[in-house]
Amino acid sequence: MFTPILAADFQQLFDKFGLHTEAFIAHCIAFAIIATVVAVFGLKPILQQLEERRRRIIEGEEMHARSQKELAEVKATGEQILAEAHATGKQEVEHARATAARLQAELTDKASAEARTILENAKLQAEMDTQREKDALKDEFARLVAQATAKVTGKVLSDEDHRTINAEAIRNL
Repeated sequence: MFTPILAADFQQLFDKFGLHTEAFIAHCIAFAIIATVVAVFGLKPILQQLEERRRRIIEGEEMHARSQKELAEVKATGEQILAEAHATGKQEVEHARATAARLQAELTDKASAEARTILENAKLQAEMDTQREKDALKDEFARLVAQATAKVTGKVLSDEDHRTINAEAIRNL
């Protein structure tokens, strides 16, 4: 019932706008051909380029994520190396301090020992000098006693007399 009315209405509409069925179908076929050519030769390469670009963007994002991960690992490794270097440096400083303290103690002990040796040698030298001076004084005293005895007695004393007088004078000292 509506079909003849719709057909009549479409025919009036086509007539009113100057549309002809054959021309319309030809235009539709031409449009389909042009749309197919554009889709095959124009749209397909554009879609391929867009797909390639999307793939490269995804790869770039993956590379960026890997780079960020590697950067974080490098930072962590660097911080670990710095921490180890700091700890090693601290150990080296402590070792150097301990070595310096030990060397200082050794040098102090060595200097003390040398000072004691010098003092003992000086004391020994002083005792030897004192003994030599005492011996020299005894000899001089004996000579003076012998000389005084010779003057008092008026006699020239022999070597044997000198020795006897010297021995007796030293005993009396």
